[in-house]
Amino acid sequence: MLELEQSNAPDFLLLFEAVQDVTELDSVSVPTKAAIYQVKKKDNGTWSWSMLTGISAPKRPKAAKKVKSAASTPAAPKPTAAPSFDKVGDSILGKLHLSLTAFEKLPAEGIFISNAGCDVPLASGANAATSLPCALSDLATDHAQILTDALHTLGAAGAPIPDLKRVRLARVAIHPDDPSAPTVTKALELLTQRSPGHAAQAQAFVESLVMKVSALGRRTATCATFADLVKERGFSRAEFHSALSSLATIPDRNALFESWLTKLQQEGFDFRVLTTMRMAAARTAAERLTGASPEAFEIDAFCDSWAQANACGPDLKPYVDAALVAMKARFGQFRDEELLARFVMRAVTI
Repeated sequence: MLELEQSNAPDFLLLFEAVQDVTELDSVSVPTKAAIYQVKKKDNGTWSWSMLTGISAPKRPKAAKKVKSAASTPAAPKPTAAPSFDKVGDSILGKLHLSLTAFEKLPAEGIFISNAGCDVPLASGANAATSLPCALSDLATDHAQILTDALHTLGAAGAPIPDLKRVRLARVAIHPDDPSAPTVTKALELLTQRSPGHAAQAQAFVESLVMKVSALGRRTATCATFADLVKERGFSRAEFHSALSSLATIPDRNALFESWLTKLQQEGFDFRVLTTMRMAAARTAAERLTGASPEAFEIDAFCDSWAQANACGPDLKPYVDAALVAMKARFGQFRDEELLARFVMRAVTI
């Protein structure tokens, strides 16, 4: 969604767990093309040919051995068994192909995306695991031919030969233990362009989107019409814009943080302490992009609880000083300036 919005796509609709994992249409009302994504995470290693296709890799011919005697006769080649295509329909690429054939009147392409590469040879001599996104038509000739034959068995009699150009393999740089980090970075780029004052809300924005689309993917009711499908499992560009607009209602923590620091300086806070607090606040904001530690979450929760239970009077300094005393009793291993920065960043919106 973030990439589509950054590319200024005039419209888009994403359907979750409707056809494969995600289906992207270029319009809510009158779609003219579709992209079907199958997304899989792999903790280690690469995707082998058999994992992708359900068939054995074609055997490459071995170099002929030297004949020891001129009188000797070369052995007759051993007959090779025909490959079995029984598991193709349940394989990654088999399922993706079947999904494509379901779109009879709408041009569609399939994309298999993973954090791990696909260990299959390409016609260029390279390997898909270390190459840029490639189409199945880029595979080595013997692999492309056996895959074409295998996918063809999934169709009815007289079905056209599968077009391998319609399916692509793509690897994305997402760590399986922290899949949200690249998305937060994309959100930060978009918000910096569209709403710089809310760039610090990138992680919160991504989390809210994930919650929305996760709920869509959990719905299992059968949809009789396209309109029902859009309602039950779709997320449109208009809804994305609505989520983006809702950021305007979220307070700008940075501006409020600075207003509190200005007030504290007027009440006699040491300028050097305020400078260190600004540095600590910058590190805290960076945590939102890389992932905060369990201790940071615990401090934030304590700040929220304390601020809600203790009212601030006309002067800010006594309030902040009291909060620091309470925080040091529990988080004494942290520097005062970091605790102060975290408290002010939380308290400004409570």
